[in-house]
Amino acid sequence: MKDKGKSFRLLGGFIITVGLIAIIAVCFIKFMPTSKWMGPDEYFGALGENEAAVIVEDHIASERALILDGSAYIDYTLVQRELNSRFHWDSSASLLLFTTAEQTFEIAPNSTTYVVDGESFDAGYEILKTTSSGMFLSVNFMQQYSDLKCEQFEAPSRILVTFGSKDITTATLKRDCAVRYQGGIKSLIITKVTEDTVVTVLEQMDHWTKILTPDGYIGYVKNGNLKDIEDTQREAYYIGPEYTSIHREGLVNLVWHQINYPEMNANLEADMAGATGVNVVSPTWYFLSDNEGNTQSFADGAYVQKAHEMGLQVWALVSNFSENVSTSTLLSSRTARQNLQHYLVNQALELGFDGINIDFEGIAQEAGYDYVQFMRELSILCRKNQIILSVDVPVPMDFSTHYNRRELGVVCDYVIVMGYDEHYAGSDIVGSVASMDFERTGIENMLQEVPKEKLVSGIPFYARLWYTKTLEDGQTEVTSKAVSMEEAEQILAENGVASTYDESTGQQYAQWTDSEGTLCQIWLENEESIAKRASLVKEYGLSGIAEWVLGNEKDSVWSVIQDNIS
Repeated sequence: MKDKGKSFRLLGGFIITVGLIAIIAVCFIKFMPTSKWMGPDEYFGALGENEAAVIVEDHIASERALILDGSAYIDYTLVQRELNSRFHWDSSASLLLFTTAEQTFEIAPNSTTYVVDGESFDAGYEILKTTSSGMFLSVNFMQQYSDLKCEQFEAPSRILVTFGSKDITTATLKRDCAVRYQGGIKSLIITKVTEDTVVTVLEQMDHWTKILTPDGYIGYVKNGNLKDIEDTQREAYYIGPEYTSIHREGLVNLVWHQINYPEMNANLEADMAGATGVNVVSPTWYFLSDNEGNTQSFADGAYVQKAHEMGLQVWALVSNFSENVSTSTLLSSRTARQNLQHYLVNQALELGFDGINIDFEGIAQEAGYDYVQFMRELSILCRKNQIILSVDVPVPMDFSTHYNRRELGVVCDYVIVMGYDEHYAGSDIVGSVASMDFERTGIENMLQEVPKEKLVSGIPFYARLWYTKTLEDGQTEVTSKAVSMEEAEQILAENGVASTYDESTGQQYAQWTDSEGTLCQIWLENEESIAKRASLVKEYGLSGIAEWVLGNEKDSVWSVIQDNIS
């Protein structure tokens, strides 16, 4: 019996030992970092012959680079989208254009030469390669004119692109360690880094940090492997010609002057009689008339002379409101763009007006690319001839990012945000032309892209009277019309209606039902609402204010504007 008990004890001890070993093994497996690697084809994707992966700061681009005769070329699509959007392919001229503050480079495909201001230069290598898979721009050429650096590595073939003049965070490795594809010890290894290697910190988490290695791998290391984490600024790799700007002394107070036919030019003095404080008038003189860049003009040299005598600058407006014109077609043609640009600048020089105001509205998404190029090219001519260039843009919305307000803020002297049309003609949603929240948010969002020294706040001098009619089938029909300040007050008086303050819009509001059962609604513009809008100029340190349109205001608002912007 004793021997039997001893056997049971031995068996039990053996089972416990085996169990402990199993638990230790499981724990070892669970907490032991994997030593398995992710192959370069899996990490970078399979590379074809002469191809190289492209790493742009914090991600691997989907496009490939080409390595031809020892030189690197990056896919133009990637260049345009992420690296330097000022390289602009013009299909109408079959040229790659590169526009700086002072000049435009003309680069033909598969050529070693390029042209600037009519003079030809030889780069010594092909600048733009075309293949069956697309266009590829020489890294050497792009680096000459871009604030970025491209470093080439082998095995696998790859190019690391980093940008200059950028705030970054760096860290130093305490010891040799593995860089993993994701944060976690079971994630595959993509590369190894040695002690004292300086890496770029992309994202810090509780236990792991996402880094960029000096040779272009993006992965994760444990926080404990890093030391000397610090914020710094990467120096500029390239400093191009300065985009100088022409600015008025003091704040801009611009009013648009609607000119519908030439004889209206003679009304300038009478129309401006009560407009105290205004220092810029913008007559709506030029209208695109065809897709070749020609215009209809109501311009008048006598108007300019009279305005100057009154102490006013003249910024002539050109608009794209014509059913016979495709703005997209015009802007996509280099010949048409140049036709319009040279005409406007020559008109300024001939008639003596001080600035050009571009009011191209309803730009299609696909035309944004050419629209911004048009503004770049026009800015060179204006800069050379000391002509002020301003542009009118809608308040920032997701659907209007193609206006590229950030680039407009670089190339133009002033950017005027049109703080109206929150609700507009043709809309089936009834509401204010510009509530105070709409106005304020528009300015705040613009300031994320355009410096305050260039931003002008455009405000409305009109309201919109809305009619909501119930039809026989029970559906509702919504229409509206724009009315001036005095018209709005007269309409309320005629209908015996008093307005009340609407907290949600910061405006006076009125509604009534007319004799035909139609619901009438209006959000008013008056001295109170204008004072609130004008005060935002001072609050945000903007460069001025602009009013649409002369003649829709009451004389009393001019002193209100002056008191609140100064």
